[in-house]
Amino acid sequence: MQLPIHVIDAFTSERFKGNQAAVIPLDAWLADSTLQAIAAENNLSETSFLVWSADRAAFEIRWFSPLTEIAFCGHATLASAFVLFEADPALRSITFWAAAVGNVTATQEGGGRIVMTFPRRDAKPLDEVPAALREGLTPAPTAYLVNQQAYVAVYAAEADVLAVKPDLERLKSLGPLDVVVTAPADAGASYDFVSRYFWPANGGEEDPVTGSIHAALAPYWAGRLDKNRLIGHQASRRTGTLFCEVTDASVEVAGHCARYLTGTITV
Repeated sequence: MQLPIHVIDAFTSERFKGNQAAVIPLDAWLADSTLQAIAAENNLSETSFLVWSADRAAFEIRWFSPLTEIAFCGHATLASAFVLFEADPALRSITFWAAAVGNVTATQEGGGRIVMTFPRRDAKPLDEVPAALREGLTPAPTAYLVNQQAYVAVYAAEADVLAVKPDLERLKSLGPLDVVVTAPADAGASYDFVSRYFWPANGGEEDPVTGSIHAALAPYWAGRLDKNRLIGHQASRRTGTLFCEVTDASVEVAGHCARYLTGTITV
């Protein structure tokens, strides 16, 4: 069986930056073991698989890291929308459906920017901080929060986030939750807050750009900075830019993409 594959750099307009995602449209779902084997073979942060559902009037979407299926992935959704919009230039809006988050819409704006609407997934203060979290981050943060996806470690300054050295073995023991570190941007920066994301239990060491966690980070910084429109900068080696808008019920997360590869795989 031959399947089309697209590799897209997401949350960037520059090739070789942002986060890579493989996008594989399917006519029908393959066995879970086959989907996982393909994702492991691709060895990218995420491989997304799409199947059109007439009943839902939406593309069912599933995301796999090289290690496991992921409940919610932003950058691979952005990459999937980019592929579909590129295939049909007249298309302006797409609905995806995933079991963990329900419907996610993607809308194409001028200039190639794609806006995704996520449900808010606010992080709450931790009642008790796990020892592995305290011991797994150096330097220590000023506050700890958690949502259904990750622990959120808040730092006072951007330099602190850049200086974080994770103990990945300790953080791995926190699975299935991942860990994101975040801080306000330096004065005069072109963005409002920074983050880095570690996910040794689910995908690898440091994720280049993590759209999904901005469903928690954007509401947090909207409250801290008293503004509903924010720009996030993920300070990984590849870096990424995320344009966020927070409402009472949702978080819009927008970005650009650059195509890297168009090809065919044999399964």
